[in-house]
Amino acid sequence: MYLSALQLDHYRNYDQVALEFSPDTNVLIGENAQGKTNLLEAIYVLALARSHRTNNDRELIQWDSEFAKITGQVQRTVGQVPLELVLSHKAKKPRSII
Repeated sequence: MYLSALQLDHYRNYDQVALEFSPDTNVLIGENAQGKTNLLEAIYVLALARSHRTNNDRELIQWDSEFAKITGQVQRTVGQVPLELVLSHKAKKPRSII
């Protein structure tokens, strides 16, 4: 099982980004403060519905936005499982369709 796709909307420094991952090794390359750790944190938040960096979900939402959304596709041997987590200033709403 592996994460095959990730989409972020209004998450930390990302307005919108869509990524596809290989089942093999994936490498994130970039300058300091470009968002590499934010991508890893987004994967962690999608998996566990909490951040390893902060207890305040509001810090995960872009300053000018009302919400942040993390969407992913987990590839399993029997197919894909879509995952979605929407963070707002009021609540978290996870969604998975198995």
